[in-house]
Amino acid sequence: MTILSDKLPTSTLLELKAGDEIKTADGQTDTIKSIHISETDEFLMFLFQLEGNHVVVKKLRQVC
Repeated sequence: MTILSDKLPTSTLLELKAGDEIKTADGQTDTIKSIHISETDEFLMFLFQLEGNHVVVKKLRQVC
């Protein structure tokens, strides 16, 4: 089971899909209903709509 947080690698966040069971940072277990990904030049923002809650995860883009 994946613990959803901003410390997860972006590749792991991109692999999650609706129906996956996750654990939130506060220890609650929930199921993903939908995922919305927004992107800017600076970051990716993941909005996970869960059965009983929602979680926003922001990942800074790495600039080389």
